[in-house]
Amino acid sequence: MLRALAIHSGRQATAHGDSVQSYGELADRTARLITLLRDNGLTPGAHALLVSPNTPDALLAFHAVPLAGGVVVPLNPAFSDEALRFLAGHADPVVALVDTACLARVGGRLAELGIPVIEIGNASGLSARLGHLFPAPLELPEALDEDSPISINYTSGTTSDPKGVMVTHRNAYINLSNLLYHLNLRPGSVYLHALPLAHGNGWGSAWAVTAAGGTHVMLDGDGTPELKRALLTRGVTHLFASPAILTPLADSAAPLTLPHPVRLLLAGASPPPHLLEQLQAQGFRVLHGYGLTETNAVMTVTEPALEGGDARILSRQGHPMMFGGQVRVVLEDGQQVPADGFTPGEIVIRSNQVMKGYYKNRAATRRALDGGWLHTGDLAVVHPDGRVDILDRAGDLLTIGGQSVSSAQIEAVLYRHPSVREAVVVAGPHPVEGEPDQTCAVAFVTLHPGAGVRGDELRSFCAPHLPDYALPSRVHLVSELPKTASGKVLKHVLRGQATVR
Repeated sequence: MLRALAIHSGRQATAHGDSVQSYGELADRTARLITLLRDNGLTPGAHALLVSPNTPDALLAFHAVPLAGGVVVPLNPAFSDEALRFLAGHADPVVALVDTACLARVGGRLAELGIPVIEIGNASGLSARLGHLFPAPLELPEALDEDSPISINYTSGTTSDPKGVMVTHRNAYINLSNLLYHLNLRPGSVYLHALPLAHGNGWGSAWAVTAAGGTHVMLDGDGTPELKRALLTRGVTHLFASPAILTPLADSAAPLTLPHPVRLLLAGASPPPHLLEQLQAQGFRVLHGYGLTETNAVMTVTEPALEGGDARILSRQGHPMMFGGQVRVVLEDGQQVPADGFTPGEIVIRSNQVMKGYYKNRAATRRALDGGWLHTGDLAVVHPDGRVDILDRAGDLLTIGGQSVSSAQIEAVLYRHPSVREAVVVAGPHPVEGEPDQTCAVAFVTLHPGAGVRGDELRSFCAPHLPDYALPSRVHLVSELPKTASGKVLKHVLRGQATVR
């Protein structure tokens, strides 16, 4: 980061609406924010809370807090008010950077805790405030330990068992190196921030794009129209996103054709092959990745150049990235599964990207890092070519009629229908009276705009492609699926709905 701030002073660093900022300006504002943070009590190793949507000021915090020796703790504004207030206390911050639009949600709690607040965002007047401060030297903090945290990233807004992932400087460095290599980030690259920076530090983009001397483009607003507009008008060359963000772009009723190829790192959930085919046809050069917040985001990848663009193979989670480490799929006794594409096991990971642990949650840390490997809870198979292919979360594998069934395999069949936009399968009670202990597959489906297919028609469509016990007994058409702040489907909500329907 220091290298980029020093040698790219004339290059464009950020773009947001009509506002642009050079690397020289970013360096100056970073130096002055370091002074402001220290004046407000940030000392080496102390925590700085960040509550903000994606803005140049939020990105500035990701630069200034580590250089001030602090640990950045970004909270997703999509978390509930209750979660934001709880985590604001759990994170033990000594200072908070809060966007003006979020201040009413957490300001009262921070005042109760006696935490000084630095207001940021377009309407905050931060630039004027920084202009009156003396810039601090841009240099590494004294006695920086590469195994000390650079950030704490909460995996969700839950207040019952908070998991604040401690990402170390070394974790971030290895992640950054992988992104530079596999995404070919370079000076002049233009990266579109479609992911919240609060989600795994934007999968590492907060620092990787700066290291490359690229331009950070912030969306002018939320939603698919703004995303499309940016892709068509901002000269975007790189994008990281989940299938939930990109599925609307694949709407056949409103086709998108990119003006030039865009390198896309797609992760967060297993994409159906037809979505990959549509994205490739639109001009995206898709790399399909896999990882968790606990691995400092993405650490495996399947690259189109290695399999000729075959969407079926590209939908698999691939191999560890260049500096990714070790990924195994193991049985309950710890033995690796055979590479037969059939035998399921749990993904375990040993890597320089694996977290230091969960903040103030030793029990969860011990469970997750048992035996020196991160136990992901993701079930997968390994294909003969060595590629990992995720089936389900451990708790999402269905047991129907005494048979184990992957919900992902049923969903893959539903996705073959051209009307299906999203499909999620969960277990529900058997519809036949007198069999209260039996379960069946229940599907929840959203359709592309204008599609008129019925649930029973989708069920008939699936019948030739699934064994009888795996055929969904019910297919519910819904307008939207319940999702987390990061876009993952809340399957426990759907299980509740499957029980009462």
